[in-house]
Parts: sequence; C-alpha cells; structure tokens
Amino acid sequence: MKSAHRSFHGKAAPILGAAFVVGALMTGLALTGCQKDRPPADPAQVLVDKGRRLYTLRCASCHNPGNPAVDGALGPAVAGSSRELLDARLNHRTYPDGYTPKRTTNVMQRLPHTPEELDAMHAFLNAL
Repeated sequence: MKSAHRSFHGKAAPILGAAFVVGALMTGLALTGCQKDRPPADPAQVLVDKGRRLYTLRCASCHNPGNPAVDGALGPAVAGSSRELLDARLNHRTYPDGYTPKRTTNVMQRLPHTPEELDAMHAFLNAL
C-alpha cells in the first residue's frame, strides 16, 4: 500500500505545504505593514464620498441620478444646495425663511437625516 503523502526528493509533501502557509502569512504581514505608509484619507473627500452614497440611495430616484445639477424626473436640480435648505426640506418638509422654491409642487416627503448625514450631503452637492 502506498503512503498517503507524496515524496519530493525524500521529503514529505506536508513540509512543503507548511512552508507555503508560512510564506503566505509572511507576505500578508508584509503587505499589511505597507498600508502604514499610505497617507491618511482626506477627511473632506471622505465626507463628499459619504454624501454621494447618501444621494444615490435616497435622492437619485426623484432627482437626477447622474447629475444633481440637472433637474430629475420629479425633483429639481439640487447641486449647490445650502445646508439650511437640506435640513429644512429633508428633516422638516419646509423651506428656509425667504427661500423661493424651484417648483410649486409639494411632492417631496420628509426624509430625516442626522446632522452628520446632512454635512455629508451638503459636502457632496457643493463639490460638483
């Protein structure tokens, strides 16, 4: 009956397997160490990216999905919106004092956002 392990020049294959695993672990540790050399993410860009994700998930179906600077199927262009307007429309279903709406329809429902989400949305809509 043959052995369950193959020989490779007199050494058992499990030794080669163990060497492979050790090599892979060392490579992984080396690559992880390289990540320390990366510059930290730009906080402003992180905020814009979060705002882009929020816009895509919560706004793009009514406002323009490809370009917030262009009117959408139901909602007007929103690029450049002030944080005050975003808070009023999303959290309170109102408009800031003195603001003239772009449309006379009142279709948009209240879509509550946290202050951090409003900051991110504002950053995205004003980075375009």
